Amino acid sequence: MFAILAEIVAQMYPDHFQPEKIIAVGASAKVYRGVETMTGRKVLIKVLLQDHETEDPLDRERLQLLAPSLMQMHHPQIAGLITLLPTEDEFAMVSEFMPGMNGRNFAAERRPSPADLRALAVQLMHALLVGEYLRQPHGDPKPSNLIIADHPGGSLFLQVQDWGLTLARQTQPPETLWFRAPELHAGGVPTTQSDLFTAAGSLFCMATNTAPAQGTTVEEIMRDWHGFNAGQVLSHMRPDLDPPLRDWLAWLLNLGPQQRPQSVAQALDVLMLSMHTGFAYMPQQAPVMAPGTQTAHLVAAALPSAPKAALPGASKPKPVQPKSAPAPVVAATLVAAAAASTPAAAPKKSFSRRGVIAVVLNLAALTVIGFFVWPIVHQSAPSVQVSSAESSENTPAIATPLPMADSPKAARQTPAKKVLPKKVPAAAVTAAGAKVR
Repeated sequence: MFAILAEIVAQMYPDHFQPEKIIAVGASAKVYRGVETMTGRKVLIKVLLQDHETEDPLDRERLQLLAPSLMQMHHPQIAGLITLLPTEDEFAMVSEFMPGMNGRNFAAERRPSPADLRALAVQLMHALLVGEYLRQPHGDPKPSNLIIADHPGGSLFLQVQDWGLTLARQTQPPETLWFRAPELHAGGVPTTQSDLFTAAGSLFCMATNTAPAQGTTVEEIMRDWHGFNAGQVLSHMRPDLDPPLRDWLAWLLNLGPQQRPQSVAQALDVLMLSMHTGFAYMPQQAPVMAPGTQTAHLVAAALPSAPKAALPGASKPKPVQPKSAPAPVVAATLVAAAAASTPAAAPKKSFSRRGVIAVVLNLAALTVIGFFVWPIVHQSAPSVQVSSAESSENTPAIATPLPMADSPKAARQTPAKKVLPKKVPAAAVTAAGAKVR
């Protein structure tokens, strides 16, 4: 059956919400813990039972009319309605999910201390205060509509569910009748005073694990209420509760609306005045289940937060660097350091090009200079040789370096040294000397 309903919900909204686990079966719906596929957060999916499957069906058309106003209820102590999933065959409501246990199970398993009970009462009053400001009372804050969890901060956390759903019912389930205010049994509409009465009855149930009044008919229930004295019962069952707290609960459980607080704000003020000095209500975020907890389906739901390159078939995006470590700046610094330590390729190419041009120009200049200088050198060479011969006539031949030629061509044609013979003919010397003079 669960697989069939899961498939139905998946077909209704395949890309948004998927059921994971059935957690309860109520008077008019089956409740599933689900997941919002795009964000990975846990949600509560209530699939309404068919009219022939329950004695207390919910009016679907009435729910669709109430949905816009119910979606305005936003507070940490309120499980907000996210959306409706209506089809011809099935109808589901999706709301915020908080892990925990309802008030009835909490009363059976836990015995809250006076401080815990006060903290739960303050949180419940703050939730009802939102409805008072918006002029939209809850209508049925019974124990099964209160979810209690151990907050990571070390305290108890309360959240109210199913806000306003009682307005879409023609007949009420037994638990609603037990905690319902007397004026509602007489045909009245939900008000602030009726919410305070039911809320106090729920707190009494969580403190004592009993219901103030029980019965199968309205007459039996009202008979129990008329014989009920909240102060005496609390003194007997919970003697550890301080008198101001017992009196406050008894004040809210008065059968006449005029004898109760006239507003949630008034009830909250009196409750806060009875608290220990220094206590302050600090609204906290409701505890949530981490994505992927107790299910394998949500492991893939966390992928959108991973880099896109890790997904198969995805194009290569630009890497996203964390703010704490600006990698592009570091990379640029490393590149600059590498460039400073290694000669760049581009400057080397430009230097080689300039060197080639300079060599060509120098060769051209030497060629031109050698063209004009070579005849002069060629004509003056004999006189130099004679002078050398005269100065070294009686001296052994010594290899003396000659002046560097003005051109490479001249350097190749001129010998590196000139060795004269020891004996030079006199005629040659005389002729050379005559030329010199």
